[in-house]
Amino acid sequence: MQGHFNNALNYSLASTIKISITRTSFFYQYQLAMEFPPPRAVELVTAISEILKERKETVAVSEAACGGLISSYLVSVPGASVWFYGGTMVYSLKSRLKLSGWESEDIDNYTGPSQNVALRLARNLRLELGATYTLSETGYASTPLATSDKDPDAASKTGDVYFGISAPNRDTSHVFNTGETDRCRNMQLFATKGLELLLQELQHRVEEEQASLPVGKKQKQTQRINE
Repeated sequence: MQGHFNNALNYSLASTIKISITRTSFFYQYQLAMEFPPPRAVELVTAISEILKERKETVAVSEAACGGLISSYLVSVPGASVWFYGGTMVYSLKSRLKLSGWESEDIDNYTGPSQNVALRLARNLRLELGATYTLSETGYASTPLATSDKDPDAASKTGDVYFGISAPNRDTSHVFNTGETDRCRNMQLFATKGLELLLQELQHRVEEEQASLPVGKKQKQTQRINE
């Protein structure tokens, strides 16, 4: 009887150890696959940081489908507190009543993520926080569990993401599709695309201002930014 008990105990311990090793290996591989922040994000945020610091400007972010990834990428760079004001994560419609200046009527008329929604989120956040630039994001990271009567085509929009950028004297909106259906993959792609658009906006403003400068000042400005 004792022998059977010992055998059962040894088998149980061996199974536990095997399961633990398997789980450890899985999480180790998962950790390697989820390198944070991704190299592309580091490249983009570094460039964004350099421009904002040089120009003494600031940015804030409103996120939905990304779940805070854009903000996480931005603050991963040392010194981000100089130019990053913060932002909001308005995943639910109810949160937009409290954090984004929406009214009950806006919720009643809501038909899903869109460029107009993204623009409004960006404009409201810029008004609230006073940042030089605001970037907003809203989209479909995965297929909705249930489609609303107001948006019966939502299931076909997986991978769609909408961005709004509010800047001095210029607001823009953008739409992008990743071609992916994996939720986590889309979240990463959405965040990276948002950073790319923000960098493009900053570069556009630098080029626009340089074009209006006299030749001598233009050369000095270009040299300072490239240093």
